[in-house]
Amino acid sequence: MTDINKIKPLCLSFRTPPAVRPQSILIGKMIPEWINQGLKPVIMTYQDNGKWQIDLPIYQIEKLGINRYFNKIPFLKNFLEKKYYEKLFSLAKGIINKHQINIVYSFSNPYASNILGAMIKEKLGIKFISNFSDPWYDSPYQSFSPAEAKRVLNQERCIIRNSDRVVFNNDVAKKLVMKKYPIEWQDKALVIPHCYDRKDYPEVVRVRGNEFIFSHIGVFYPQRNPQFLLEAFKKLLEQKPELSEKTKINFIGGAGNYTGYKIEDIKKLVADYNLAGVVEILPIVDYQESLRFMKLADCLIVIDADMVGSPFFPSKVVDYAGSGSLILGITPTNSPTAEFLKNLGFQSFNYQQLDELVNYLKNLVTGEVRLIINNEFLNQFDVKNTTAKLIRQFQEVLDLPR
Repeated sequence: MTDINKIKPLCLSFRTPPAVRPQSILIGKMIPEWINQGLKPVIMTYQDNGKWQIDLPIYQIEKLGINRYFNKIPFLKNFLEKKYYEKLFSLAKGIINKHQINIVYSFSNPYASNILGAMIKEKLGIKFISNFSDPWYDSPYQSFSPAEAKRVLNQERCIIRNSDRVVFNNDVAKKLVMKKYPIEWQDKALVIPHCYDRKDYPEVVRVRGNEFIFSHIGVFYPQRNPQFLLEAFKKLLEQKPELSEKTKINFIGGAGNYTGYKIEDIKKLVADYNLAGVVEILPIVDYQESLRFMKLADCLIVIDADMVGSPFFPSKVVDYAGSGSLILGITPTNSPTAEFLKNLGFQSFNYQQLDELVNYLKNLVTGEVRLIINNEFLNQFDVKNTTAKLIRQFQEVLDLPR
């Protein structure tokens, strides 16, 4: 098997620290552990992420920018996109030659990273591993025109055809994406889950007061918002008004410019459910501060969209688990999040279980719930273990014949 010291990876991750996005937070945990385990990657990323203070070669690139008028003209849009990727490929080719790169790892979103990785494999023959953090063509969130759907499918097919391995973060997403491809392509797919890093969490001392603190950390989306949660709390406090003095709900960083869900949307929901007295809306915080809030919470809330067969597994829930705090999920039955929480020893509720959720919230606030986390299960999500699994894939791919 290829020696680790002989692995020279180019990591195409177009979201990196210090940007506060799920993608950049994930790569901010992964790359330091790559270094700890003997890899010295070269990184290509968008320049608008800011400067990452890490001792590695980082090459910053511009995002593809097509104005809204050109974007409406398909042949012109395709021409400008083609020129953009040719420019990226030319830059990547120079980086590969300079650093003697022998494997490319592309980490989406955005999918531009996977497209570039496939171009490199196709044109230069460099071994290539793609990572689909979320489904693309098959995403339930996407609504493509027929022409756009055909274009995206062709691009996705090119990526998977050229990949030596295709990485997903959960088995539902892997099956959803890969089922439409030949068996020999399906055999290249595997699951490496999201990760947490124990040493990232700060030491906190919480002075326990009278309040039971529920915290949701991270942005909401139109399809994934706190309405059902607030409906449950409204019903609970109507049934047990005395619990209002013992209940506090924090929404931390719920409004993001890129999600289409604004702080006004959150405030309106809180007002509609008459919960202003128990809800506090806080701004987006950096990753380290988010970990502090996780440690301070009595219960952390994860919310998935209400869709049957959901293929989404938010990286945030793994960070939640690493904090050691109790976690409550609002997620479809048998979703990746629901299965994760069940295996940890925690509870989740679907959108048809309002009364069950209300009763569980009551038991939480009154101290009737005592749960113990399954650390043996959690350990497989430690960044040391997920990184070791990925490095084994690098070694296996490099041992494949060209």
